[in-house]
Amino acid sequence: MKILDLHGNDHASVEQEVHSFVYNNELPVKIITGKSPTMRQLVIDTITQLGYYSHYERFVNEGSLIITEEDI
Repeated sequence: MKILDLHGNDHASVEQEVHSFVYNNELPVKIITGKSPTMRQLVIDTITQLGYYSHYERFVNEGSLIITEEDI
């Protein structure tokens, strides 16, 4: 599974980075957002706009999202 780590990235570049990463890799993929609620929401909003689904890697780890084509 391919991984995109967004730690330290500027919020303004997140949408473009997520678009590019998702389109250039086979799903499922993992996106590490870290603990920032803003970063997490930007990724979730972008994934939703693309028509994909996201869920936390683990219930206790909200800083890592798994992106899939189908709702799990």
